[in-house]
Amino acid sequence: MQLFILDREPDRVPGLLCDVHVRKMALETAQILSSVIVLQGGKTAPGMPKPYNLNHPVIRALDSPWKVNWTLRFNAALHAEYRYRFGRAHAYAPLCAVYMDMLFRELPPETVPDWTFGRVFKNFTTDEPDLIRAWRLYYRSKKRVIRNWRYTRRAEPGWLRLESGI
Repeated sequence: MQLFILDREPDRVPGLLCDVHVRKMALETAQILSSVIVLQGGKTAPGMPKPYNLNHPVIRALDSPWKVNWTLRFNAALHAEYRYRFGRAHAYAPLCAVYMDMLFRELPPETVPDWTFGRVFKNFTTDEPDLIRAWRLYYRSKKRVIRNWRYTRRAEPGWLRLESGI
């Protein structure tokens, strides 16, 4: 389970994901948001996936309303990207509005807090201090193990090339 933080703006992240991750993240992000609802003492709505491991580092990292709002925006953008790439809505697309109603918090302008994710990913470690660069390095490393690395109706991001300075 991941939130691929490949850009500071959550609306841009889904366009940077390969097809495999656009499909996979539609379910994972719904599980993450269902888990946040339960952690906040709420009950999931009908049709929502069951919460995932409530102690998972990704779920625990959503420790502020700002980070939950980022994830909600990512979720909505992800479903728009799914429709753009594959020409149909994902089964969880109707839940975007429900998650927004249950979790979104109006916040005053603030400095963007750093995510609490470490720089140790599954089968990959980096000491890169910049969060976005660290995630892009990790994502580039995943490219080597995913056989069907495609971008339907999108160009592969330039920073995925090995010679790229990210």
